[in-house]
This record gives sequence, C-alpha cells and structure tokens, in this order.
Amino acid sequence: MRTSRRHAVLVVSITACLTVALAARGRQTHEHPPEGGAHHHPKAAALKNAVPPSAASIAAGQALYQKQCAGCHGDTGKGDGAMGEELNPRPSNLTDADWKHGSTDGEIFTVIRDGVKSTGMKAYSRKLTTHQLWDVVNYVRSIGPKTGSH
Repeated sequence: MRTSRRHAVLVVSITACLTVALAARGRQTHEHPPEGGAHHHPKAAALKNAVPPSAASIAAGQALYQKQCAGCHGDTGKGDGAMGEELNPRPSNLTDADWKHGSTDGEIFTVIRDGVKSTGMKAYSRKLTTHQLWDVVNYVRSIGPKTGSH
C-alpha cells in the first residue's frame, strides 16, 4: 500500500513538473526561427532607452565596455577578444549588421542584462546598474551599424 501511494505521489509530481515546464516554454516572448538564425524578442523590443545617447553616456558606456566586454568582444567590438577565442558560439561582432538577438535598444539591453543561454554571454544585471546597462547600449550603438533601428 505504501509503495502504491509513493508511486502515485511520484507520478503526480512528475506530471506537475512537466506541466509547468511546458507552460513556461509556451510563454516564450521571443521568436526563434527553426534554422537558428536571427530572431526577435517583442517584449524586449518594446523597452525604450531610458538614457539619451549623449557624449557623456557613450563615454561612460565605452569605459564599462572596455572593463566588462572587450575581453570577449574585442577592443573594437568585432568579436575578436582573447577570452572569446575558446567560446562556441564565438562572441558577436557588434559592428556588423547581423544582430541575432534583435537590433533594437531594448533587445540589446535585454541581452546584456540577462545574458544568452547556451553561449558565453553572461548576465550583467548583478554587475551593472540599469543606467550603466543603457550606457553600454549607447556605446554599442555608436560602434555598431547605422541602421536606424533604435
């Protein structure tokens, strides 16, 4: 009798975990194409840059970038930093027009803040303030493609 009850509890627990996992998967707010190319994050894209891209913000973002990002993305943002050589996938080239996780300020902010699963891109939400994150976005914009997709 005890074995049956334990078995029933185990089955219910596993079912509950699977239900939660599938529900969470269904709530994804970004679009991933089946071939793994560029995709968009509508909720992130809706975020508006809270820090105007002034010379002061870009300079502050550059200093933060050099300290936190250049090791992987390289001094000029081409994805050629020494620490990034061993990463798979390689760090993004921030100067080209291929923005796999979206090219809006909000999408860039979200990638920096939250990181990207299954890559070397770690979350910086605990290392940088929200204002600093936006400064880095403004700097990345200054070295990136001029597409008008702010």
